Amino acid sequence: MPQPAAAIISDTDRLAAVYQLKIHLLGISPQICRRVLVKGDTTLAELHHVFQVVMGWDNWHLHSFKLWGKEYGMPYAGGIYFADDARRVHLGDFPWRVNDKFTYTYDFGDYWLHQVRLEKVLPPTTLVNHPVCVSGRRACPSEEVGGPEGYNQRTLDQFGWAYEARDRVLAGEDIRDDDVPTWFWTFRPEHFDKGQVNQKLAKVYQLKGNPDFLCSQGSYDYFFADLKS
Repeated sequence: MPQPAAAIISDTDRLAAVYQLKIHLLGISPQICRRVLVKGDTTLAELHHVFQVVMGWDNWHLHSFKLWGKEYGMPYAGGIYFADDARRVHLGDFPWRVNDKFTYTYDFGDYWLHQVRLEKVLPPTTLVNHPVCVSGRRACPSEEVGGPEGYNQRTLDQFGWAYEARDRVLAGEDIRDDDVPTWFWTFRPEHFDKGQVNQKLAKVYQLKGNPDFLCSQGSYDYFFADLKS
């Protein structure tokens, strides 16, 4: 049965609309997730950097999207070939409906698979400038940790040490010389700072459309050095 005319979204409207996406990192519990608002005219090349920033990744590795049964991504040296240029494919090019899903894979070695669900389609006035993270839960895993299985073991090890260390401190022992990995002291798996994420998104948006940046692969540290950690 044909849709009522009011339910049909034109190509122009899809590009102008604002999409609320929930990004959920699979294979880890409790859930690590983010909600972000992006415009329909965001290219997949730009969306990759948005996802990297909101999740907390460092852009060290290859990635790919899978939308409507087709793979998209940037053809970095040593990577895989994609039939379409991600700098010319927009999020709003697809006929999305609320609750539609797609995937984003980062680091084909550790294989971080993200499920992305369209939660809302909002009017263009919802978002004036750059993409915005509206909520999130828990810290992103560190790079090179071995995928979900490695991350789960890492946090279990850290928790076990912290639990034991607390009892030792209460007993008057000095744990500062413990021979443990540095991240035992520094990694906070429950930490998420929405304000800092949005500061970073604002800086990334300054480079929107810059082909050198969109094609770049490597750490963002130099670009965010002036932001409070």
